[in-house]
Amino acid sequence: MTAHIEPSQTALFAAAARAAHAHVDAEPHILIDEVAERLCRAQGHSPLDYQLAHPEAAVLAAARLSACARSRYAEAVLSRMGADQIVVVGAGLDTIGHRRPQPRPDQVWLVDRAGVLAWRAQLFDEAGLADEARYVSADLEDGFDLRGLEAAGLELSRPVSVVWLGVSMYLTPDLCRRFFAELADLAEGSSLVFDYHVAPELRDDAGREFADAVAAVAGRGGEPWRCSASSELVTGWLADNGWRVEDEIDEAMVTSAGFFDQQEFLSPMRLVRLVHARNQR
Repeated sequence: MTAHIEPSQTALFAAAARAAHAHVDAEPHILIDEVAERLCRAQGHSPLDYQLAHPEAAVLAAARLSACARSRYAEAVLSRMGADQIVVVGAGLDTIGHRRPQPRPDQVWLVDRAGVLAWRAQLFDEAGLADEARYVSADLEDGFDLRGLEAAGLELSRPVSVVWLGVSMYLTPDLCRRFFAELADLAEGSSLVFDYHVAPELRDDAGREFADAVAAVAGRGGEPWRCSASSELVTGWLADNGWRVEDEIDEAMVTSAGFFDQQEFLSPMRLVRLVHARNQR
């Protein structure tokens, strides 16, 4: 039975931000995502139109920085680790498997709700692009069972690199902790790359303004933000479930020295933290 098409406006918003960056921001670019641009064009009227027309808008510029920084960070971690089994959870319109020369399509698994994956497949088809990664349907609200990945060909006896970007803020703290626990049985040497929002009292003015604007839009679209935390709290959640933090940075630290001096629209904000953790089995 064909899954009902379920577009994700937040996934489209992130793809548009990645696509627009190389067009409206100065070099050096954090990343270039031509596939995301083609997907946005296939969608027709999309947030990419607003990004290109109003690059100076603070909320759009902040979205470009966040979407590009987290993707670049994940790419760097995967490259360092030589990952050959990559699982993208909350895949939406993520294109990491298309931007990197490695891995091969059969080394990438994309996890999301069935309707979102059906929408993704439709957009790739309409854009004339092949999406050869393996799709695995799951809703984190209902729990995440590693056996679904195994049934799709993942070798649970070997290390797995899980990429979980732009998702934690849409879950409750309890669901985030449960997700870390559900990954605890991955093989020794497995890794997890994810982002989270710092608690409101830890944000600067730019972070608060962006959060207020985007959270309101996401909430109206049925995808409210529900989780934020401190570094100490997140580290504790991970440690309680067998994960050790290898690296944690503010998203702006992904950029090179002097990057923001060359930018007309982009500026750092204190809202998003990027984490690389490894299991301690």
